[in-house]
Amino acid sequence: MGVFTSKPTRPAKVPTDTIIPLHSKDDTKSLRPFVLDFTLCFDDVLDAEKLRSSLERLMDIGDWRKLGARLRLNDYGKLEYHIPASFDAQRTAFRYSHMKYETSISEHPLASKLPKPTSRPAVLNSTDEFQSLVRRKDGPTKLEDYLNSDDGQLSLHIVSFSDATLVTLTWPHTFIDAMGRRALFDAWISVLNGLEAEVSPLQGFSTDPLATLGTQPTEPYALEKYQIKGFAFFIFAVRYAWELIWHSKEERRIICLPATHLNTMKSTALSELSACAPDTKPFLSDGDVISAWLARLALSPTLSRTSKRTVLLMNAFGLRGVLANDLLPTDKAYIANASNSVHALLPAHEILTRPLSFTASQVRRSITQQGTRAQIEALAAIERETYASCGRSPVFGDSSMKLIVISNWTKTRLFELDFSAAVVEVGVPLEGRRHGVGRPRYVHSCPYSNGVPIRNAFPVFGRDAEGNYWMSGTLRVETWRKIEEGFKKEL
Repeated sequence: MGVFTSKPTRPAKVPTDTIIPLHSKDDTKSLRPFVLDFTLCFDDVLDAEKLRSSLERLMDIGDWRKLGARLRLNDYGKLEYHIPASFDAQRTAFRYSHMKYETSISEHPLASKLPKPTSRPAVLNSTDEFQSLVRRKDGPTKLEDYLNSDDGQLSLHIVSFSDATLVTLTWPHTFIDAMGRRALFDAWISVLNGLEAEVSPLQGFSTDPLATLGTQPTEPYALEKYQIKGFAFFIFAVRYAWELIWHSKEERRIICLPATHLNTMKSTALSELSACAPDTKPFLSDGDVISAWLARLALSPTLSRTSKRTVLLMNAFGLRGVLANDLLPTDKAYIANASNSVHALLPAHEILTRPLSFTASQVRRSITQQGTRAQIEALAAIERETYASCGRSPVFGDSSMKLIVISNWTKTRLFELDFSAAVVEVGVPLEGRRHGVGRPRYVHSCPYSNGVPIRNAFPVFGRDAEGNYWMSGTLRVETWRKIEEGFKKEL
């Protein structure tokens, strides 16, 4: 038994479904392996049925029914959406589950361990520790779970306590990116508040707004000469694989960066830049400083301070702002993926020995340099060519390069989401907290990567009401130990 197994039977086509292909930035090899759990933790009791019914109603509004699409593979191996003409008890818009505990969240053996702000930078729990809490037992973890079922792409799981609520959405990464997630929440909250007229229409229901992106570049990409090709890419891939084999044990841990610490780092960095160029007024965002800080954290336990190894500090870059004038207008919601990356190439020894201001300024420079419309077009052209010839995304740097990836979600303002319309009882008294009623105290995210390595990758969840930044990262187990030791020495 078990030696010979049959492939799951995939659902039959439903003649009344609307069938449309996924957009160009959705159906990619880099996104297919990922499924994401995303959790909002509230210090209030929310009405679970009100949350469910309002999300269900959203998917009945015009083209928003696309959110209930089923994922299918066509005969050419491409993903496509099969959208039901309507939703009912047999074919629901999304999977819904609800757990209710009569106790306080502080009395639950696992929920009580959810991270809380710290006074100093701290490495906290593993994101994986909370999987059994924030999702249903049979929740999807891979693309095949969607292809082999007739479920929609969204799952809603709510956990209720006597004084708190956890709200988790689960979806495949082919479905949506960070800014698209914010657009989804905004529409959901509008319906929750009885303001259906304020729900923005969808952009790109059946046609791809980004289909022409990169077809007519007007200038070369800034890092075009650093693209790794041929044998050099093979060496890079081998070295990366060797790292994963030789240091196979890794953990995905949560980090709290307190507001006071971030503000001190940023103020120092700006002062240092001003001293180097007295006639200019330097600018650094919080994200620039956080990127530099994370790069040093990831590298210092594993590389010597004299290392000449190239480091690619790659930041995810949302395209909605750059393309707002034509392809992705702001008066419509784009529920899909619309991002690429900006790249800062630096020698490891400069990240480890020069002031944090230097690395932060290089991150800012990469955004300024590569975040223009012309550069977006130029990179998209290289992406098209590389996908066509190699079936993968382009990589920039050199064959010995170490890659660090940062995806900063702060612009989505997730800690400001207002679900107060669903609150039935205030949990933590208002005088004991900074966040408002119906606004999340904590945001939590856990990816399922299905064998795709995400080492040295850091999603930054955002800034809470107290100004603290929350993020997670995937690093070697021994690297986390050394980071923890370093934090303790700073006390």
